[in-house]
Amino acid sequence: MRTHVFIVNDDTFPSHLKYLFAGTGAKEKNEDISLLADIKRVRPGDFVIFYIEGKTKIKGGFYGVFKISQQNPLVFEVTGIQSTEPQLNKKLIYRTLIEPYEVYSEGVPEWEALDKLPVYATEIQWSLIYRKLKGKRGCTPLLPWEAEKLINMIRNKNQGRQIANSQFKGGFDWDKINRRIIITTNQENYPYPRNFNFNVLSRICELQKLKRAYEVHLQLYFTENIEINPHLNPIVGDNLIWFGNEVACGVGMQKIDILTICQKDGKKEYRIIELKDEPVKSEVIEQIEYYVNWASQNSGRHLDGAFNWSIQPVIVAPPHNLRNWNDVVNSFNKYNQKQISLPLLYFEFEIHCGKSIEFKKVEY
Repeated sequence: MRTHVFIVNDDTFPSHLKYLFAGTGAKEKNEDISLLADIKRVRPGDFVIFYIEGKTKIKGGFYGVFKISQQNPLVFEVTGIQSTEPQLNKKLIYRTLIEPYEVYSEGVPEWEALDKLPVYATEIQWSLIYRKLKGKRGCTPLLPWEAEKLINMIRNKNQGRQIANSQFKGGFDWDKINRRIIITTNQENYPYPRNFNFNVLSRICELQKLKRAYEVHLQLYFTENIEINPHLNPIVGDNLIWFGNEVACGVGMQKIDILTICQKDGKKEYRIIELKDEPVKSEVIEQIEYYVNWASQNSGRHLDGAFNWSIQPVIVAPPHNLRNWNDVVNSFNKYNQKQISLPLLYFEFEIHCGKSIEFKKVEY
């Protein structure tokens, strides 16, 4: 189960419901690669839950459940005045179309989902709490058990009574006074152009020539191509059942670049993938060890079923520097000797400007 939470407010939610789309933007910006990397991880059939931001006199809450529609392009870019339409009063520059799946009228208040403490700390909705502590990201991935819990909370809030399912052909609107989703007779078609023209490899090539950072662009390449381009499989794993980017792991606001969950021999494997836009340094092991301890059931216990035999750390970086390679190899080997996870996998890449990227597993 892959579920994405999109942020809306009282002004924008009616348009999302009426025209069945989800989107993200960053104030007045016309481009934001971090947000594009976020929304680019959606795939047809993924679940969508809307989070209405709360204010002093307005209750926040979670509403759904919708799903990503089959469409081409899956994510599109909206520029100019159309980025504020229909009647949004804010820019939403990256968008995707949705459709009803299991839609309920009432939402789960924010305090019930986030502030009401469960019996066990592992049942807290950490992904949403970390997102709120850090600040606004328009599209947040929920781990499978977090999504299942939140969807069940929405079901229970409505005593299991749906107002629409995947066969529903009518429309939706937002009842501001009673703070609930309502159905209407007619469904409105999304009326604006759906175009996307962004070559992330070309942009990375430009940034490399300028000697500027491009790690977030590399993350975008992964979210755009996971499950689509099989040449990533040696890195992200086979038989994926879930993946996310910028996965928050701790109140220190560290984030895993890419996290995947694979099914291997009937068991789950968790791949913690660290992306670098500079040659690898030995200090990267400190990051890896933090992430593994956060995830492991032997330590932080944040990933259900993650143990030393099912956590696979992966580092992806451009070609290494010979001057520090011995230090890097020593740090890799010292980490592996601790046996807190599977032995570290290390990949290097080369960009062939604007055309392709080549990954190579490096033995150390």
